[in-house]
Amino acid sequence: MQVTARKAVSPIIATLLLIAIAVAAGIIVYVFVNSLSGNLTQQGGQQVADQISMDAYTYPSAGTAPVMVLRNVGSSSITISAIYFDGNLCQASGVTCTAGATLTTAGGCSATTLPSVCTTGSYTQVTLATAAQTVGTSHIVRVETSDGGTFTFTIIAGRSG
Repeated sequence: MQVTARKAVSPIIATLLLIAIAVAAGIIVYVFVNSLSGNLTQQGGQQVADQISMDAYTYPSAGTAPVMVLRNVGSSSITISAIYFDGNLCQASGVTCTAGATLTTAGGCSATTLPSVCTTGSYTQVTLATAAQTVGTSHIVRVETSDGGTFTFTIIAGRSG
């Protein structure tokens, strides 16, 4: 057998090529990440000022309506536009909640039906007329504002919190 001479790149040049490729890839990733983060932090839209807290709730038994106290803890007035119970919209017409959601105006919110405007620091008591639920089961209540804010709370039948 005859051995032919092979021509290849020397190890020093191969090492330099690998380093150059790694540096170029690093620069590309750096530029991409900086431009992405720069766009998100400098042109990233408005911060949400809507903030709602559930101060307390009572759901004493399976046959009674859950009652929640919601308070606007944000820096601006909000409009509560919709309330959902276990994913079902509670409307005054009673489509999914048996009689819808009733709000009290004693705490400073403007209306007893939705939509209701709540100023900063004001609260409202929300009564959800729902179908009977099993004691000990947890239920998700989602409150939505007209600005697109979504707030989710969990209540448990047969308990207060």
